[in-house]
Amino acid sequence: MNDELDRDGPAGQEPAAEDLQGAGGVDGTPVAEDAGVAAAEVWEPAAAELAPRSGTRYTRRWFLVLAAAFVAGVAGVYELFTRLGRSGRSATKSLTNLFADFPLNNVEDVPHKTWDQWNIKVDGLVDTPMTIDGTAWKALPRYEETVDFHCVEGWSVGNVRWGGVTPATVLDKAGVKPEGKFVVFHAYTGEYVDSLPIELARDPQTVLADTLDGQALPADHGGPVRLAVPKQLGYKSVKWVTRIEVTAKPVEGYWEQRGYPANAPVRG
Repeated sequence: MNDELDRDGPAGQEPAAEDLQGAGGVDGTPVAEDAGVAAAEVWEPAAAELAPRSGTRYTRRWFLVLAAAFVAGVAGVYELFTRLGRSGRSATKSLTNLFADFPLNNVEDVPHKTWDQWNIKVDGLVDTPMTIDGTAWKALPRYEETVDFHCVEGWSVGNVRWGGVTPATVLDKAGVKPEGKFVVFHAYTGEYVDSLPIELARDPQTVLADTLDGQALPADHGGPVRLAVPKQLGYKSVKWVTRIEVTAKPVEGYWEQRGYPANAPVRG
């Protein structure tokens, strides 16, 4: 979920945010009883201690009860939002993810690289294996689209403007052998990987994006270049692509190895 996806990456059916932390505790001491209430009547028997009488001030014990309940509630929410994050060793955990325009879900550590430090290897069942560096990349035909991004966690981001180069352009340049039926996209460290049928890799909407909303793609969202597959859920959109491999059979992706389906179509 790389993606997912991190506004971009993967996993589960819960909301995109992955970390909620908090604690509560307030200390108050009663200072005076109500004029109409005798001192002996300020506290009822034990059961009444959970429901302070009208006119009394909240005591230390009352606030400790509230604090304990608050902490227990926060712990439950924390567990909800971090449960899926544990399955990815470096999955992003941030309170700000709860309120982000485009939440972040990263499995690999974020590589902060520029095109001067980046290249994409194209190999496997191709006629002409190649390595595309920044200069060669910028010479390829450009493509831009505005689409919605959908995460398996249940959140979506509307009208995301991707710009880049289509995988079809790269595959045509390398030449695909007849037995090549799938395209495998490898992320920076090689830990995150996923594959698409070659028809979907060549789909007009599938793009190797290097810009987001008209700006250079941020590293947290997969920059310098990531895969964006609008017709599939976000965990299929591999970030930090460094290798494109054509194969005869699909490769089980990072999240597929953890129980997710290889085909993750966006439902209308």
